[in-house]
Amino acid sequence: MRSLRRIGSSLGPRRLLVASLLLVASLVLLAAGLAGMLLTGHDDPKLTTVGEPGAIGAATASIPTAEASNARVSRLIIEAIGVDAPVVTQGVDENGIPQVPYNPYDVAWYNWSALPGHGSNAVFAGHFDWTINGQPVTGVFYSLADLTLGDVIEVKLQDGTDYRYSLIGNLAVVDGAPETMDLMAPTPTDMVTLITCGGVWTRDPNDPLGGHYDHRQVVRAELIREEPAPEPVEGNIGEPRQEGNQG
Repeated sequence: MRSLRRIGSSLGPRRLLVASLLLVASLVLLAAGLAGMLLTGHDDPKLTTVGEPGAIGAATASIPTAEASNARVSRLIIEAIGVDAPVVTQGVDENGIPQVPYNPYDVAWYNWSALPGHGSNAVFAGHFDWTINGQPVTGVFYSLADLTLGDVIEVKLQDGTDYRYSLIGNLAVVDGAPETMDLMAPTPTDMVTLITCGGVWTRDPNDPLGGHYDHRQVVRAELIREEPAPEPVEGNIGEPRQEGNQG
């Protein structure tokens, strides 16, 4: 909480609220529901850093795509790592703590972030691992670190709208690093941010979850703007050209 008060000293009330949500979210995403490594004993740091984070910081104005949809987000697809997952809308609980998916298969879209297609940053989160009946299983974002530049992330809405994003950065961020909050903040361009845990699981008997990860894996991708189809050329296309009289 001391760090939160330092942030508040330079922000207005509304920006303080957003900053508080983002800070708590970054901590919850690191730990909540992700105690599977305690059981697996896995200590291989599955981390990647490629590309750049892209635009960060508060957007001065959102520039949505033409006729941006307000429908709910329904699925997130990443063919490169075999993800085709349902998306649940989540926010914060009664204590102001960001919610996380209740199983290893769902992806959360946070309703304090932008809707896809609305010209800013849509933030998603998924589990790296999980336990079912005491047995470890991989989470929906277990292979997030395997993504590389240009991989496509597809977001589907309930009304059939489909947005496609091209990966520009896959970043391993140290636990507690201040840039994590920036990466979840509004942006001046249409993009998605995907977050999961990663790195080394450290056992800690004083931690309610038994330990914590030392990194977060953060994927950033920008909207692929589809070029409109060319207008048909008027006239009788395909007919032979009439040559002028000769002689």
